Amino acid sequence: MRKQEFGILVTLFVCLAPVSAYAEQKVWRLGFLTPGYRDSGISSRITAVAELEAYGFVEGKNLVVDARHADGVAEQLPELARELAQLRPDAIIAVSTPAIRAARQAAPDIPVVMAFAGEDPVASGLVSSMARPGGMVTGMALLAEQSDPKRVELMAQAVPEAKRIVLLASRYADEDRLGLARQFATALGIELTVVRAQNSADYNAVFRDIAKAGAAALVVGSSPVFFRDAGDLAARAAIVGIPILCEWREMAERGCTFAYGPDVQSMYRTVGRYVARLFKGEKPSDLPIEQPSKFDFTINLRAAKALGLTIPPTLLARADEVIE
Repeated sequence: MRKQEFGILVTLFVCLAPVSAYAEQKVWRLGFLTPGYRDSGISSRITAVAELEAYGFVEGKNLVVDARHADGVAEQLPELARELAQLRPDAIIAVSTPAIRAARQAAPDIPVVMAFAGEDPVASGLVSSMARPGGMVTGMALLAEQSDPKRVELMAQAVPEAKRIVLLASRYADEDRLGLARQFATALGIELTVVRAQNSADYNAVFRDIAKAGAAALVVGSSPVFFRDAGDLAARAAIVGIPILCEWREMAERGCTFAYGPDVQSMYRTVGRYVARLFKGEKPSDLPIEQPSKFDFTINLRAAKALGLTIPPTLLARADEVIE
């Protein structure tokens, strides 16, 4: 080999070596932003991170997760999002529409994975379309405007004599969405009263209002805070003497009489796969928004019996799981 050729090879090796070493030593940063509480976000975070591990992104090795929890105070989300933006994560998982908005505003050039958008992300201006988001936001959409009426319908079937049902909504729930639930209830011949809560500090007043309303049942809307407080909400409903229908199967396990919603663990595995695809170089603008395809209906028969509630056989037959 001539000296000139040897020199060119040495130069190429020196130039390429740092690039290869960088690729091997790359440490990915993932932001996690939620209006919920630290202890209620752990399982969701663990599920998403475990899914990432299957794709080669391992926390403590080549992955750092920076989590921020608003502890039920959504007004804190913009500041928490700015904290995450300063850390320059490669992507941010944002739980709920307020968190998604905060993350997008604080870090407009960082991909945001929705987990989950409660309102229609197109109508909310978060994405251009479900098939081609077109910007820096992608992920899962769990449309509460479709789920709330379904929960009202299931509760009406569980308590056929009910003429008044209360819907517990987050203080930040969209009024148009709640209006659709009211219209649906009216069509069923039911008066739907909406009460709002931000966190557990509001529950005493909320349940006083529920008792005064003479409601026959309580439906709990979508909220990370309500998920965390499922046991407390179920116990309070039992004291009032009414059945309670919650969102996730895990909430029925913690005492809710019924639950209707998708498999939360499955959804967070999907969220983890979105993050992995972004880390591998795909663009959020090209990743279609997904929605859960299967919803599970869970009945806590123990809770129903404690209330003296007899579940109609047709409803029992529809249940995906019965807790006895």
